[in-house]
Amino acid sequence: MAKDKGWAWMITLAAFISMALETGTIKSLGVMLPSLRQQFSTQTWVIGLSIALAPGFGAVTCPFAGALSKRLTPRHTVMIFSLLAVIGLIMASLATSVQLLMVALLLTGFSLGAEAVILGEQAIYFDKYYNVSISISQAGLSIGVMIMPPMTQLLQDIYGWRGTMLLLAGLNLHLIVCGALLKPFQTDSLEFEDNEPFQTSSKNLTPKKSAVTNLVHYLDLTLFANADFVSMLVYNLGSGYCFTGWLIYLVPHAMELGFQPYESSFLATIGGIGNLLASILYPILKMCTPDKASLYLTTLMSTFALGLDPLVSSYHSYVGLAFLSGMFVLARAMAILSVYKMVKNVVEDDKLTNAMLWINVTYSIGAICSGFFSGWTFDVTGNFTLSFLLLSGISLLALCPQFIVDMRGVWKVRKYSSVLNEKQ
Repeated sequence: MAKDKGWAWMITLAAFISMALETGTIKSLGVMLPSLRQQFSTQTWVIGLSIALAPGFGAVTCPFAGALSKRLTPRHTVMIFSLLAVIGLIMASLATSVQLLMVALLLTGFSLGAEAVILGEQAIYFDKYYNVSISISQAGLSIGVMIMPPMTQLLQDIYGWRGTMLLLAGLNLHLIVCGALLKPFQTDSLEFEDNEPFQTSSKNLTPKKSAVTNLVHYLDLTLFANADFVSMLVYNLGSGYCFTGWLIYLVPHAMELGFQPYESSFLATIGGIGNLLASILYPILKMCTPDKASLYLTTLMSTFALGLDPLVSSYHSYVGLAFLSGMFVLARAMAILSVYKMVKNVVEDDKLTNAMLWINVTYSIGAICSGFFSGWTFDVTGNFTLSFLLLSGISLLALCPQFIVDMRGVWKVRKYSSVLNEKQ
């Protein structure tokens, strides 16, 4: 089966829907944060941590998703993980305490593993048009961020937060359909076999391997010997911290400044517009800018947008906050698209699914840290000024490992050139 054709675009559609639902659901939970805080009579950081536990627990489940994909198929893995995420949202709607809410939101983290498996399959299915494909799927994040926060605010006013949770569970049932769209990509056959797992029959003839060897194989732990891949993991750790901090606390931040709930939730919609622009502009940017150059440029842009937030907030400028939201999400989306492309360039096809899963692991670790520290900073200082300044600093700090790797490469090239010159 040739790449970039046929069913590959159905995988792109599945990635589009999964990104819209996964990110939109987290953002919707952020919109419900004030209601949840009032319902359970607790502090901001407690609810923020509960929400961040969703992608945080996703970090724990991602390696299992990769192993299960190799043991079964990506299709079955996505469908199982999606069902567990839906069950988590249903349980959250019935929660009577913060502890029960935390447990329920833990289960919703399974959606992150499902999304990562789909993204891994997308990378396998594409070659020439991969830039276009990931741009289309990234547009799904835009739809989720643009539509779901205002919709959640409206549903809360009509049905309350419990009814809204149930409706979110219904929307997330579409993730199961996304899993059903996955078919194994086979390079040695012209047809797909729906029920045929990825492993060929010859694999059954190989001798049994030790537990450690199986662990390395199913989790692709050899990826951690790749310096370029590890630097991307660290970058995604910072990206998860910054984006989740923005995702959860932007609406409460705007409401704390005195803006109305609908005005505040619309700021997230503007961020979604920025993400949509990134999806449109990224293929164009790739025609004239290398992956690493675009990563540096867009990271500086997102750092600048987060760093200016305290200044704009001091003037209570809604227009300024809207501009910074759009700028931050646009830059962040382009940076993540560059990371996906760089991962595909340095990782073999048979390891791409687990590579995307490990990328999501580090993202989730950053997300759960942000849910706690950004909310705790607000509780200590009484405003979000320091929180957004920390987001800005971490955004820039996360780029340092990639810079070190690049400088090391430049030094090796110069050293090799000098040796050649001496020999000549």
